Amino acid sequence: MLLDARQLEHLAAIVDHSTLQNAANYLGTSQPALSRMLRQIEDRIGMPLFERGSRPLVVTEIGRKLSDQGRAIKAARTRAAEDITLNTRGMSGMLKIGAPPFLCERLVGDAIATFFKTRKDVEIHLTSDYFPTLERAILLNQIDIIVCPIKLVVASKAELGVEPLFKDEHVIVARKDHALAKKATITTEDLENAAWIGHAQHSMLHTDMATALASIGVTNLKFGFHSVSAGANFEMLRKTDFLTVLPRYALSRIQTDNGLSVLPIKFDTATLTVGMVTLKERPQSALLSAFKQHVSDYVTSSGLVQS
Repeated sequence: MLLDARQLEHLAAIVDHSTLQNAANYLGTSQPALSRMLRQIEDRIGMPLFERGSRPLVVTEIGRKLSDQGRAIKAARTRAAEDITLNTRGMSGMLKIGAPPFLCERLVGDAIATFFKTRKDVEIHLTSDYFPTLERAILLNQIDIIVCPIKLVVASKAELGVEPLFKDEHVIVARKDHALAKKATITTEDLENAAWIGHAQHSMLHTDMATALASIGVTNLKFGFHSVSAGANFEMLRKTDFLTVLPRYALSRIQTDNGLSVLPIKFDTATLTVGMVTLKERPQSALLSAFKQHVSDYVTSSGLVQS
């Protein structure tokens, strides 16, 4: 037997306010209208909702159970309205983000952490991987946005839209007290005699590192460590004499916090651009739009934007 949800909500109000008149005042209706509603429910279920002749009203067992359901309906309706409002304002929902390991480790992870401060009802899934895998995922609607260096995107699928965030450069990174960090002049021989951390062969950073070093005549490298983990690479840099090439953004705050140093070497290569990638034809939710604006603001406030 189905009962009208609004009638159950009104029944809960009557129970909570003890009299029909008080309930009518609360609901913005009349006492006779509530009396008719009670008779309709009682005729439908064949049982009284209140003890006859009781003043104030004394609810029966079935009346109490139905009024409990009325409160639950009201709570669900109120919550649904709140969810709609929050979702419309980009304050709730799920967001799936992809980024390469070093962007996840620093910039994207930091931006997400500050995004949560004003959006406690948001659920975020962050995927750390390289662009070819992330590209497949976004084309299959498995992620909503990629934050990455965008030079591969330009020559990629036409379905992808790109919004640049900032320009950056590659640098050679070592621990702060590395012997080369103390030299006034670093030679090609110094770099080729050093031990290096290599990046995954399918990553753009692997190619960028080879190109950057080749631009200054360094082509014969000795590798001592390889990892796809940004955290592991930073740990090795801090505790060994290994060198590696990274985008400067990867050192945001970690350079001073963890004793890392950028060697005074300028590569003869073009700067890279980091941006946000989304599907052009996919409607953007309010949450995605809010996150994109947040990342843009975060980049500006972090001093990553070069004039």
